[in-house]
Amino acid sequence: MHVQDSTTRPWAWAEDPRAVMWCVTFTRGITPEDVLARYGADARAAQFLTRQQAGRLNDSSLAEGSVLRVGALGAWSFCFEDYGVMGAMPGPLSALSQGRETFSVLRGGDGTNGFAHWRDGQCTERFEPGFTHTKPKPPHPWWDAVQERLDATGKEYPGLVPLLEAVVHHTGAVLDTGTLSGPLLTLRLEDSSRTPDPPPSHPRSSRPPGRILGRPALPGTPPPPAVGRTPNAPITPHTHGAETEK
Repeated sequence: MHVQDSTTRPWAWAEDPRAVMWCVTFTRGITPEDVLARYGADARAAQFLTRQQAGRLNDSSLAEGSVLRVGALGAWSFCFEDYGVMGAMPGPLSALSQGRETFSVLRGGDGTNGFAHWRDGQCTERFEPGFTHTKPKPPHPWWDAVQERLDATGKEYPGLVPLLEAVVHHTGAVLDTGTLSGPLLTLRLEDSSRTPDPPPSHPRSSRPPGRILGRPALPGTPPPPAVGRTPNAPITPHTHGAETEK
């Protein structure tokens, strides 16, 4: 029986015990350059860098910020952050999902993980995978899809691979280890320049988590779609200083 090497498995990057934190978003129907613009960055400043090269941009002597790495997976574009949480914040997520749908998956440095689904500038579901006290009000198709996969592992600490697999079942966009390690359009964006969060009075932020606008596409529905924490072993708290979406 052939067993894949740990560095060649599609989700090796998500299973890496050395990873302190990461955040990834998937958005349908826009280019990688558009993704950067919706985060608040100027795509003209980006350059193609490998993951190792991009790590040099995480300079603690600079102002607070995040290194964004973007690419395309078929009809979907992604943005990956090592040591960053911009992709879990309502400002970028609202912008990314305007006229689109966006998924956000966060492995938090403090042990708190998160999943969010946005469509047309609105959050349809947001929860900490595996923790029932964060379960959205029904209908909650994404909670159901993720929980089913978490339960199927039979593990106390299943990690975030089951969550990523639930997203892939809907999108078909697999962000594998080779793609993530290779050259991607990359830049560093300061926190002060990212797309700001909507004010509390803004309609996009006035609805409680889990409120569905219209009828959501069910997980697994093929494109085009209508569209805390997963138990992990304790990990080192981060000091990035940014707050995730509330």
